[in-house]
Amino acid sequence: MNVLVVLCHPRSHSYNHAVAARVIQVLKALDHTVTFHDLYREHFNPVLEESELRRGFSFDREVLRHTRELEQSQAVVIIHPDWWSQPPALLKGWIDRVLQAGLAYDYEGPEFMKKRQTPLLVDKTALVFATRDGKKEDELLKRLWNDGIFRFCGFKHTGCYILHDLRDLDRSARLQWLDRVEETLKTALPG
Repeated sequence: MNVLVVLCHPRSHSYNHAVAARVIQVLKALDHTVTFHDLYREHFNPVLEESELRRGFSFDREVLRHTRELEQSQAVVIIHPDWWSQPPALLKGWIDRVLQAGLAYDYEGPEFMKKRQTPLLVDKTALVFATRDGKKEDELLKRLWNDGIFRFCGFKHTGCYILHDLRDLDRSARLQWLDRVEETLKTALPG
């Protein structure tokens, strides 16, 4: 299975990087083919320009590469921190530019009439592993991913897993969560 893994965290030694490393290790052990992107290290351009929006297509080589990889994947795994109950702006820009009409969803119907939204990523799995410093359970991020993005695009199997209270967790608790990430991957994306 081809799996696209997308990491979005500016600190190169963050816990999110440890999560991404475990994700890649487990996926390879399950004999999946992994394509990995660290959006900050790659300096992905998150800005959706008016011309790109108007034509509904990007000529940017990086965006074309990411859309091709998404199209060829059977699963997507996204790792990021929860900032203000949302992913970082860079990841939001990736969503805007890569999960585009014609690839992730489309609108169907007669010209000049009301269109019906059609999800196009119906045979794919999508998982998110996010971290947050907040202690309280917050459903906004889960709703954004599960309802606002994954369901809209038609992903068949989805999950948004959030590690709360990251700042106050000790090494043991962080290692336990990495084990939970591993078990989630083995269940959702068996080899």
